Amino acid sequence: MKYAVVKENAVENVIVADEAQKAELEAALGAELVDAQPFNLQIGDMRVGANWTRNQDGEQIVLTGQPTYDELIARLEDAEAALALLGVEPEEGA
Repeated sequence: MKYAVVKENAVENVIVADEAQKAELEAALGAELVDAQPFNLQIGDMRVGANWTRNQDGEQIVLTGQPTYDELIARLEDAEAALALLGVEPEEGA
């Protein structure tokens, strides 16, 4: 499982660990481990009240669990690069 390592309501690291080791890792790290998947938590994200937030272009945005515009563009670019490796060119207007 992918966990965000949270100290003082800020994500300091993101790790992959077995769920069975969560309590042991929390004790060893002196931090809370939070499932990073629902909000795609990244280093630097902050918990404000019940919300997770991220600084994007100098603005603090609330994470909704849906990809941001920048994340969607990055995925699109990755998909286009993968298609290019396969020799497939995207159609105009598609």
